Amino acid sequence: MGRKREMNSYQQGMKAGAKPFSEKFDQISNELKMQRQHVQGLKNQQKKQGEVTDKIIIGMQQYEDSSNSLKRKMDESEKLLQSQKEKISKLELMMPTISTICSNCVRMLNAHQLVCSNCGLISRNFPYELSGFDVADECVEGVHDLANEIKASNYPDEDWVYSELEEKLVKMKKIRSLSSKLIKNDDNNDTIYKKIYNLSSTFFSKYRQHSRIEIAVVGTVKAGKSSLINSLIGTSLASVDPTPETSILVKYRTTEKGNYLRINFYTEKQWNELWRSTQGATVFRNEYERLQADRIKDQYLGKRETFIECSPEELPKLMMEWSKSDAPKHFFVKEIEVGYQSDTLPHDVYLVDTPGLSDPVRYRSDITRKYIKSSDWILACIVGENLSQQPEFNFLSKVISNKGGDVSKIFVVATKKDTLTTMELEKKKTEFLTRLGELYGNHAMAMNRFEFVAAECHLLTTKVLRDEELSDDEYQKIMMALPKIRLEYRDINDKSKLIFEYAGINSLFEKIDRIVLQNRRKYVINEITIDYTRCMRAINEIANSYIDAGEDFLEHLVDNHESSKEKIKILEESNREIIELQKKVQVLKTQLEEEIKAVSGK
Repeated sequence: MGRKREMNSYQQGMKAGAKPFSEKFDQISNELKMQRQHVQGLKNQQKKQGEVTDKIIIGMQQYEDSSNSLKRKMDESEKLLQSQKEKISKLELMMPTISTICSNCVRMLNAHQLVCSNCGLISRNFPYELSGFDVADECVEGVHDLANEIKASNYPDEDWVYSELEEKLVKMKKIRSLSSKLIKNDDNNDTIYKKIYNLSSTFFSKYRQHSRIEIAVVGTVKAGKSSLINSLIGTSLASVDPTPETSILVKYRTTEKGNYLRINFYTEKQWNELWRSTQGATVFRNEYERLQADRIKDQYLGKRETFIECSPEELPKLMMEWSKSDAPKHFFVKEIEVGYQSDTLPHDVYLVDTPGLSDPVRYRSDITRKYIKSSDWILACIVGENLSQQPEFNFLSKVISNKGGDVSKIFVVATKKDTLTTMELEKKKTEFLTRLGELYGNHAMAMNRFEFVAAECHLLTTKVLRDEELSDDEYQKIMMALPKIRLEYRDINDKSKLIFEYAGINSLFEKIDRIVLQNRRKYVINEITIDYTRCMRAINEIANSYIDAGEDFLEHLVDNHESSKEKIKILEESNREIIELQKKVQVLKTQLEEEIKAVSGK
């Protein structure tokens, strides 16, 4: 009993003695718990501050990236702006300012011209300041192509016979050449260059259309068409022994330099039409079969145009090769253009030797009718000894009818004058002009549109004066003609003027020149000048629209540039605020870390 009471008292005493320690333990535990909660709160707060800091840093980086992107765009805009300024500057350089002189051709140059636009000379005396920049060689190298283009364009086309238009034609050729090159080299502005190229090409197309004068030479059988053409051209090109069955349409012209043949062939469709029209042309078909031309038909029908350059000596041989009656390939030749280097005729005049109106091959006589209708003028050839005969007037009536009744465009040429005596000549001429005046309805016009000629006499005299050797046949012909004017062979050099007056070719050409060519040239010069002015005005309008577009674009770039500057300024201000905030966050973060360390130390 006493032992039990003693144990209870001991336990109560132990509890009473441990109570202060228990309470102190609980107090310390609670304090530690509160400290742990405080530290955890600080850690949570630090974590949140770290997340905020990270977000701020990310945001700042994004702002920096955005700022850098805008800066890059601004740099690109500035480069584009500079490029456009340079383009406008180049256009401004083309405008006339203070002039200098080209040392080669003594032409005026603009102050900023490095290449003479007339002769293509590259100047080493730069008309603008290049000191401090090692670019002189690069500038010269960069304009070589331009200089070459100008030099190449200074060679006039063969058919530029109008000296009054030469400057305009040269300028337009340069514009066409350069715009063609720029189309290939500059994809961005090809629309502008295409417009300019099309304008200049159309200009030359109209020029060729206006300036080309086609004179159709028509005549009765063996009327001397070829001899007339040869005498006007100044050499023996046209065959003097053609037959109606082998006639080919041939265009003759003189050139400033070079001799050539341009050969065009029938298409299969055209040949089929021609062949159907040969039903009654027995000679034609017999010759076709005899020469076995059908074997080479496929080789030539539809063949592309053939262009052959050659020497003066080779030209007549090539003509015979393609047109002589015993060459099978001549059947398939539709048209030949012959260029002969000479000044006997203006280079814009084409003498068109046509198949006859009575060609047994209907297709070819139709070609003659079309050329009579479309040609500018007609030389209608009649054998002199047949003047005033009804078949000749029937022929002239057909020519007039095919020309739509326009007798003012028809010259009548009586040929083979040297086969008649002086008395026969005057009698036939008087009778013929009376009837021709009635046919024309105007006697004065009939006299102005008529000439009696001895074409072979004129050409053979020309050959003798050029010291060319005559064949036996040619010698006999001139020896038969000279007695008509009471001259001998030894008189040719000293009295050639009398022979040419008798032959009448010079007189015929003077009439053609006075009535046809001079009036035509006035018309062409006026039309081309008007077209040139219109074309240059259109080109200037295109150039001005390009300048205006460039200025508008520059203004747009400047506005964008100012806007970009303003945005960058705002971003820079924002960046400064972010940097200040970042500094404050860093200070707060340091204070928190120090406080945590202090608490942990306790």
